[in-house]
Amino acid sequence: MKFFGTILLLLVIPILSHAKLQLPWFFSDNMVLQQQSNPAIWGWTDKKTSVTIITSWNNKTYSAQPDAKGKWKVAVATPKAGGPYEITISDGQSIKIKNILIGEVWICSGQSNMEMPLKGFPNQPIYKSNDIILNSDNDQIRLYNIPRSTKPTPLDTSKNFSWKISNPEDVSNFSATGYTFGKFLYDKLKVPIGLINVSYGGSPVEAFMDAASLKGYDFQFPDPNDQSRLSNKLPTVLYNGMMHPLLGYGIKGFIWYQGESNANRPQQYETLFPEFVQMLRAQFSQGDFPFIMYK
Repeated sequence: MKFFGTILLLLVIPILSHAKLQLPWFFSDNMVLQQQSNPAIWGWTDKKTSVTIITSWNNKTYSAQPDAKGKWKVAVATPKAGGPYEITISDGQSIKIKNILIGEVWICSGQSNMEMPLKGFPNQPIYKSNDIILNSDNDQIRLYNIPRSTKPTPLDTSKNFSWKISNPEDVSNFSATGYTFGKFLYDKLKVPIGLINVSYGGSPVEAFMDAASLKGYDFQFPDPNDQSRLSNKLPTVLYNGMMHPLLGYGIKGFIWYQGESNANRPQQYETLFPEFVQMLRAQFSQGDFPFIMYK
């Protein structure tokens, strides 16, 4: 048994040590890209040669050179709303992302006000939610939940999740505010809608902000070497674990439903919130995109 265990270990080691072509989880089948823009696509490779990216809507080939850590990034030009399309990415090994739509992409973020799913929380039903859920089948609306994650330093990708095509089961578990906003947009614009939910109940705004934007405030930041599960109330931890991975993903705008966790510090929030908006607009590098705050 020991002999066979040694052979098995020797066979597994090369597989584990060989890094394959990889993408952040949100670059996957059924995703939505922002129309008429230049969203970034990025990932990692263990190859030293360039990575090719082919977009099916115009059959254009892009090339990206990986850096010393194997990360590559390229901006692709998107057309008017439509689809479905495909993107093929290759470093010798190929990944094909299928059933991509081009349309309007919005990030939905905040604390429990935004996180509350359409099915409601226990003993907290949502008005007319059953009718909304029952009539939610729509392949033109796509949903993505960034899983909860608190980290002491910024991540390059989120925890595992996949894009969902709007249907009763997945809509019932998606942000009620986010989905109804997206459905309103779809009914008015009649273009594909992509909704990315980045919310965590009970969180203050400073948890969604980076250290640089909080420099002038008297906050204590988490130890970068602390690998334990951190409280979502700490500054920067949700930015690091949930927001930073998305930077570069092309969006149309941002909706925000939060404030209760900062209610005991209203004067501080008056300056924190504008700093938060300014940080997002600077780091997404898409100008003064629309930012809607729910109250």
